[in-house]
Amino acid sequence: MHQQLIVDIGNTSSKVVLYQDERIQQTLRFENDDEFLSFVSNYKKVSSIVSSVRTQSFTKKVISILSAPLLLDYNTKIPIENHYATPKTLGNDRLANVVAASTLKKGNSLVIDVGTCLKIDFITDKKQYIGGLISPGFNMRYQALHNFTANLPLYQNETTKHLSGNSTKSSMITGVYQGILQEIKGFVNSYEKEYNQLNIFLTGGDLSYFKNEEISQKNSIFADENLTLKGLKIILDYNE
Repeated sequence: MHQQLIVDIGNTSSKVVLYQDERIQQTLRFENDDEFLSFVSNYKKVSSIVSSVRTQSFTKKVISILSAPLLLDYNTKIPIENHYATPKTLGNDRLANVVAASTLKKGNSLVIDVGTCLKIDFITDKKQYIGGLISPGFNMRYQALHNFTANLPLYQNETTKHLSGNSTKSSMITGVYQGILQEIKGFVNSYEKEYNQLNIFLTGGDLSYFKNEEISQKNSIFADENLTLKGLKIILDYNE
């Protein structure tokens, strides 16, 4: 029996996938750190990989629980060529996403990660990661409108099909939701003009708000909320 523990420690939650003989046994998301640490402590001797964007002190606490986990950083061996100019500053989620995309589908791939930030990354059919973009995410835009003005209220998770708002609330919702959607469509369109065939992966914490949108009329959309975790599993396998 071969078990693997995939650990993705994010800013707002920690996600864990437990594999047994290449089959998923459990997929869990923890908002509470104590509950997360308690779960991890049950798998101290299991082969594991840890990706973290949290503080060094919390990451070290997780690592100390596990037995020789693979901590993903810029020195970790990966099955792609990383052409990012500043690999030390590259987010683990972005790296794991393109590893997963290039492994799951042959060809040029564009990964759209809609979470705290909007991240779009491109990897070629030769498994060469070129880079991408980072901009404010869905709810970050609502927070910015509220925090940097005197009178605009705070909304979150609001969507609309309308391109014109007829009130302050509907104008804000149109500006935020349609703004991020049109931004995504614009970048997809630009990449499609340069690359005829393109795999488009959609993932991230806010995936549910965008997965039914028509982002491309030319290429298939692969919506996968666990793309990052799949990438981490591939990296762990590659190092094992």
